[in-house]
Amino acid sequence: MGAIRIFLFLLAICCFGCGGAHAEKRVALVIGNSAYKIAQRLANPVNDASLVGNMLKKAGFDQVDVKLDLNAAEMRRALRDFGGRTREADVAVVYYAGHGIELDGTNYLIPTDATLE
Repeated sequence: MGAIRIFLFLLAICCFGCGGAHAEKRVALVIGNSAYKIAQRLANPVNDASLVGNMLKKAGFDQVDVKLDLNAAEMRRALRDFGGRTREADVAVVYYAGHGIELDGTNYLIPTDATLE
């Protein structure tokens, strides 16, 4: 919960504290994964993603895509599509809530259909 507060504080500073930010094109991808096939359902990620998505819309982002409970193929597609939109954006934000893992110094976001071995 503390990480969310820090993120929201930093985002508010970026969105509201910059003088010319309203002329910039701002896009966001928000992903919330709660319904994992191999793990108990998480209570907060879908709710957190929905709240952050609404906050970004109210902050004046030009495009906010909120994606919930994505499997691997859907996550790849969402990230690929978002990558295309960032080429013409001045500000791009990705917010992820759900399971993640760090392996050998690399962080991974876990899709809902993942099988960990």
